[in-house]
Amino acid sequence: MFTDMKRILAVISALTVFSAVLQAQDLRLAHIFSDHMVLQQQTQAPVWGWGKPGSTVTLTWEGQSLKVRVQADGTWRTALPTGAADGVSRTLKVESGKESIGVEDIVLGEVWLCSGQSNMEMPVSGFGFQEVEGATQAILESPETASRLRVFEIKTPKCTQPIEDVDAVWAYSTGEVTARTSAVAYFFGRRLTRSLGVPVGIIVNAWGGSRIEPWMTREVIDRAGLTEQELKDIYAVEEIPDRWPETPELIWNGRVKPIAGYAAKGIIWYQGCSNMGQPHCYDKLQKAMVEMWRKEWGRELPFIFTLLAPHEHDDADGRWRAFFVENQLHTEEILSNCWAVCTETLGNKVTVHPSRKREVADMMYLRAMQNVYGIYPGVSMELPRLKEVTFQENGTAKVILTQVWSNLMSISAREIVGFELAGEDRSFHLAQAEVDWDGQTILVHCPEVPHPVAVRYGWRNWMGANLAKSNGIPVPPFRSDDWEY
Repeated sequence: MFTDMKRILAVISALTVFSAVLQAQDLRLAHIFSDHMVLQQQTQAPVWGWGKPGSTVTLTWEGQSLKVRVQADGTWRTALPTGAADGVSRTLKVESGKESIGVEDIVLGEVWLCSGQSNMEMPVSGFGFQEVEGATQAILESPETASRLRVFEIKTPKCTQPIEDVDAVWAYSTGEVTARTSAVAYFFGRRLTRSLGVPVGIIVNAWGGSRIEPWMTREVIDRAGLTEQELKDIYAVEEIPDRWPETPELIWNGRVKPIAGYAAKGIIWYQGCSNMGQPHCYDKLQKAMVEMWRKEWGRELPFIFTLLAPHEHDDADGRWRAFFVENQLHTEEILSNCWAVCTETLGNKVTVHPSRKREVADMMYLRAMQNVYGIYPGVSMELPRLKEVTFQENGTAKVILTQVWSNLMSISAREIVGFELAGEDRSFHLAQAEVDWDGQTILVHCPEVPHPVAVRYGWRNWMGANLAKSNGIPVPPFRSDDWEY
């Protein structure tokens, strides 16, 4: 009996100590507010955490004291006024009663959310047997911008319920950090900090193999305007165990919801491969996701996304990628403050992870400069679209595109790869094409199709298509027909 009493006393003592530890940890900040963080400049930057219900939290920032009361659920939230980026390192002190938290080395600058699946996740050091061009040079040069380009990388696993915080901290983009950071996000951020001359924070939140549905809630998906069959197909994945993150909400709960509202300039997004089987509704899902994020952030975050690059996908002559890209591109028309970048000349036949990540990032950077910051970067990022096509008596298709302004490839590169023509039988054949002397008209012809009625460009999974504006911006796939195959 004496032994049992000792055990009881030991348990009581342990519980007392544990309770004391919990009380000592009443005051908390969300992990995203950590040393070395970048706060979005010239805004009211939300900041939040937890404390003892009913208590007062005092934040000391830029010589000001801000007070906020902890709500009944133990949460508190306020906002920090931020001025223009000036390179000065700041501190934030958070106090409640006898508890105090200090955050050091805070800088003001530009913050971007960087999300998607494996092509966004792919680190500068590459994947196994899949390299990133220029990786070694980027890692060697990383000390030049390490303190100005800071990384917050989220690796929370799948969560069936929303969680309140993530286990991550801000870090300088040193060589070691750069090597494991998203290549697209890193190259994008490096361009920005060099051009704008201010610190840049990249919140890297990518999950290889993920569909778009896990990045939002079921409620949002249900209201996205999908058909009953499309919704049935989406929710069918829940019946398959041990899958990649495909089930709605699983990523939103653990990786997006906990940081929602952190002041940011915009979103870059590189995803789609896992959704290729949805060529008629992906645009609606993408629109629904962005609108949800914007609502949670409380502002219309600019959205820059990447069109799916060419790859054989087990059948180079298959056409499902092109139909999907067409649907992706439609998002620009149904969602405001949204722009696509095209990777049609950057793909790889044998790997779904193209190595030319810097060029993808450069195009996202150019989009940001032109469309978000209003600084014309010297390279027009508007993507050419099919304006008109006429079929001449000699069997030539005369194709005119928009957004080229006599600037379609260099006149010396007259042979174009990627065109097809079809006659009344709707059977497509590879065709020869060349840019006419006006620099904006393409002449397409094919001996097997003497009387064409339809023209397509880039309309296969992999063709080696090479049409671009003379500034190097690729032309996305297009077609003159509305056939369903």
